Amino acid sequence: MKVTIKNFPFLIADILSFYVALFLTLLIRFGSSFTREIFIFHLKPFTWSLVFLIGGFFIMGLYDLRNLSKLFKYFRLLAISVLLYFVIATAYFYFAPAEGITPKTILVILTLVFGTIDFSIREILRRYLIKSQPLVSILLIGKGEDVAELAKYLEENPQLGYKIGRWIKDYDIREIDEALSQNDNKVIVIPHQLRGDKFFADKIYEKLVHGVDIISFSEFYENVMGKVSMDELRENWFVEKIKPKDGLYSLFKRILDIALAFFVLLVTVILWPLIAMVIKLSSKGQAFFLKERVGLHEKKFILYKFRTMHSGKSEQTQLSENFSEERGDTDRVFLLGKWMRKMRVDEWPQVINVLKGELSFVGPRADFFDYYGLLKQKISYYQIRTIIAPGLSGWAQIHNKTGNSVENARERLAYDIYYIKNRSFILDLAITLKTLKTIFTLSGA
Repeated sequence: MKVTIKNFPFLIADILSFYVALFLTLLIRFGSSFTREIFIFHLKPFTWSLVFLIGGFFIMGLYDLRNLSKLFKYFRLLAISVLLYFVIATAYFYFAPAEGITPKTILVILTLVFGTIDFSIREILRRYLIKSQPLVSILLIGKGEDVAELAKYLEENPQLGYKIGRWIKDYDIREIDEALSQNDNKVIVIPHQLRGDKFFADKIYEKLVHGVDIISFSEFYENVMGKVSMDELRENWFVEKIKPKDGLYSLFKRILDIALAFFVLLVTVILWPLIAMVIKLSSKGQAFFLKERVGLHEKKFILYKFRTMHSGKSEQTQLSENFSEERGDTDRVFLLGKWMRKMRVDEWPQVINVLKGELSFVGPRADFFDYYGLLKQKISYYQIRTIIAPGLSGWAQIHNKTGNSVENARERLAYDIYYIKNRSFILDLAITLKTLKTIFTLSGA
């Protein structure tokens, strides 16, 4: 999430709603004995708990404007986030009591009052963003699947603040010249095909001088969709856009990987024998699932996981374009395995791969070796995703792109390349927090 002028009001609304709710809660709890001193006494410890609330809202995607268009999903995320705050705040006051405060009743009342107030204010803001705000008119020039996808997405998500004023699908210079001569559009989105045209460049320059924003389609598509445009990719694009990260980023990421892997191992390893025993009781076969995967620079490595499926035919028997059907995962996953997948318990042994340097906590998903070979043949530039180490979670995974078909793998690649291009500590942190959302909501594979 980027804090922008569009989602900043939601952050302010959450903070104001929290303090108003705290005031009303204390008024309800203490009644006629409520004083200014009581409010001040509770202010500091509850302000610390507000940090958990804002963090939870970020994790659940409540500051992502793209979630505002679907009311049921939006309300569900808000309800889960408020309940999550109640659980974490209860634990916080229990394990780290601030000045002797253990506000059980206050927390219950605060959760209900805050949820009511915050939803009401957020709903007003949501409706304003969707229906009332003036939309920036765009002149969109281009054709192809990605252009059509972008146009449809902007139409379905007016809260993003854009509308297609005019869409020129054919590169007709006369039609483009006519559109440029008008002053109806504040933003012009241009494809790579027209960048080298001198006549077009001169016209665009004139618009730039008069205050019109000029942006390439690939850049605008990335900003809106959170992935790269596969239609815009060329070899020279990779040369220009994919830059090596400085050694400091790589060094600190590796240090954090090792530290976090040791922590997860120490916390969970005591449960491994129990999990292994339950797996063997639930299904015949080995407790661990060992499979050859493709890692950094296309090197093979063995990935460690707890087994979640009944033993059956080898997944390499026949490769098809729909991997999920061919593998039969739905039928083969046993009951415990489903819960292990949802809570990511099956991935605990992968910390061994992290410690060995074969995996990172954040990066593109590591493919089965044979599937990787098939996808590399069918999808252009597919091998570019191996220029960095694979990860337990990644930008594609938090957008539910698993690569279980050729088409889905192509879509996943668009997210993977976006991550490779924009990877940073901030983006890694965002992915980690979004992964926690998957675990909290039990929405894993």
